[in-house]
Amino acid sequence: MSCSVSNRLKRFVLSFVLLALTLVPGSAVAASEPDAPAILGIVVDTAGTPLSNATVVLAELGLATTTNASGGFTLRGIAAGEYHLSVTLLGFAPAHSVVVVPREGEDVRVTIRLTATPLRLTSVVVSASPTGTESDRLTQAALELSGRALARSMGSSVASTLSGEPGVSQRFGGPAATMPVIRGLTGDRILVLQDGERAGDLASSAADHGVSVDPLAAQRIEVVRGPASLLYGNNALGGVVNVVSNDIPSVVPSHLEGYIASQGESVTPGGAISGGITTGLGAKGALTLRGSLRELGALRTGGGVTLDGTDSRARNATVGYGFVGARSTAGVAVRLYDFNYGLPSEPTDPEAGVRLDGRRVGISGRTSMQLGVGALRDVKLDATSQDYSHNEIEPDGAVGTNFQLRTQTLNALARTSFGRMTGAVGLQGLFKQYEATGEEALTPAANSTGLGVFLFQEMALGPVADAESRPSVQVGARWDTYRIASRTGEAKFGPGRTSTVGNASGSLGVSVPLNERLSLSGSVARAFRAPTVEELYSNGLHAAAGSYDVGNPDLKAEQSVGAEVVMRVRSARVTSQVAAYVNSIANYVTPQIVGDTVVDAELVPLNRFTQADARLVGAEASVEAHFGRAIVASLMGDVVRGEFTAGGALPFIPPARVGAGLRWESRGRFISGDVRHGFAQDRVTGGDVDVATDAYTLVNLSVGQQWLLSNVLHQLTLRADNVADARFFDAASRIKRFAANPGRNVTLVYQVQF
Repeated sequence: MSCSVSNRLKRFVLSFVLLALTLVPGSAVAASEPDAPAILGIVVDTAGTPLSNATVVLAELGLATTTNASGGFTLRGIAAGEYHLSVTLLGFAPAHSVVVVPREGEDVRVTIRLTATPLRLTSVVVSASPTGTESDRLTQAALELSGRALARSMGSSVASTLSGEPGVSQRFGGPAATMPVIRGLTGDRILVLQDGERAGDLASSAADHGVSVDPLAAQRIEVVRGPASLLYGNNALGGVVNVVSNDIPSVVPSHLEGYIASQGESVTPGGAISGGITTGLGAKGALTLRGSLRELGALRTGGGVTLDGTDSRARNATVGYGFVGARSTAGVAVRLYDFNYGLPSEPTDPEAGVRLDGRRVGISGRTSMQLGVGALRDVKLDATSQDYSHNEIEPDGAVGTNFQLRTQTLNALARTSFGRMTGAVGLQGLFKQYEATGEEALTPAANSTGLGVFLFQEMALGPVADAESRPSVQVGARWDTYRIASRTGEAKFGPGRTSTVGNASGSLGVSVPLNERLSLSGSVARAFRAPTVEELYSNGLHAAAGSYDVGNPDLKAEQSVGAEVVMRVRSARVTSQVAAYVNSIANYVTPQIVGDTVVDAELVPLNRFTQADARLVGAEASVEAHFGRAIVASLMGDVVRGEFTAGGALPFIPPARVGAGLRWESRGRFISGDVRHGFAQDRVTGGDVDVATDAYTLVNLSVGQQWLLSNVLHQLTLRADNVADARFFDAASRIKRFAANPGRNVTLVYQVQF
């Protein structure tokens, strides 16, 4: 008991220290800082009519706000320098504007004009670069979902919401136990963030664990495809997903900002509701309140088959406060997420269903100081402390295993400017304490520590006067040390052991605007991933995988060298992104069934973790073309092939897909339909787990309407997915041998933004 109290006290003290490190510097600067010029803007359409509810993002600093009833917005706390403003609004093409803030003098006034278009155009993706590079200049393929595009794709999880995007699918372990798959990689090779911070759950550790972030609360979702270890260190070998909800307000709003969103669907009968507000507290303070509730019934798969026991419930709440001074900001947010969901069970053993009941509590602090002196433009500090736990409950109500994961992060980022070169230097710390207790515990308790330092620089080439068509070069370097130390516990795990990884990462990217509509980018990146606790030290029955897992403490870190080429087209009539890539991974860790073993008088496959060199090669494309006044045609496709260098397929690789769609969109109304075809996947490792999957075709329809009433934006979307009720299986799923994916689904999404 005293040990438990001591650990809680340590975590409380650590949380307090992390919070103080982020809030105190900003408050100290704010106490004596002089007034600085602010950005005062107005957003209008091509006729000069003010536009309310437009989202304004200052990419370099991650500041975000919305326009008021007069189309106006205000951004304060900004140092002298050049910045990129990105503005988005439903039914309009995103607009970008370069704003120069002087060191002193009058406020900067800017007018941004939006052009109406039915095309889906990517806005800023802040997760891809510390310098706020515009999306057209990113050297990696990236995508952003917001507004109407997000509503048309909204699912019950982050993974299902993104699963129709090129290069992105999902690992399906039941309707609540999902995880994004990016270019054939998932689990611990994909990093899921919420407002730029690690989600702090166990979704990456096992196929029966889900991401503890509700997509209904997202203002936008960003995806960076390909290695992103330069900015995020370990766990970003395949890509990054960032769910942006702006829980820590960085701007004092000029009006009451908020939203109400609801969703109902038939494939898991039930629904969800989410809402939030951000309001000013005096001239320099802002408060955010957000909450949501989701309750869903058991999943109905194609062909009318119900996966009994897969109902779910999730609730979350957030309170955030932000201080915005003339040259600094500071803020804190407290998040609570609790969940309960059931896992699919094999038809031969319907009583074997397991439920997960858990919660995640986190506190986040953030501060930024605008220096504007010499080469240093600003410094940002952020810290998080999260406490996650869940129980795996057996059919008889007993707790089989309790999992606990405590995560703390501490990050420092300084943005720099040397003539034409802009960039950033950063320090990052990651600390995790993991423990599993109970008769079915798979691993010993373990502590992980990661420390990293990185440098990133971007330089524009060519004449200064020709800024819009200048090529740019992006160079980055990083060093990490990552340590996992298991603790002595049950006899089956043996004495405590330690694994330490030191790794150098780097990236080189070039972006070349060929003309005002076409750009070409290329990049090469070296990344890494340290083996997980499960891969190193497992020794037990893994019910979710249906195997007895044995770890390998001699595993080395995975080393990735990836290269890609991206071509982007953006015009009034056509928008397109095409990418081709290769990702060579040395020491790729994979489960390998080596025979059978007896557990409780039953024969169970014996899995041992091994590693070998591997390669993934693929391509992805999306095209939208605008015909006439209101017709948009679209095409998409992706393919990835994963294999070991010595021969043989990588397990759980998604199949190639193609799709086509047609959409009519005019004056806030739209009607759309699309067809998606997934090819058969027979390049599998075989056995009882990675089995082949057949081809499938999905037909999806949707209709929607948006309207403005008293400066409140309403949006209603009705979707019918998998109209033909096709029965299909996800190649990336660990339970694809018996659990099919969702069948016909009618979804209604209603959103209000003010």
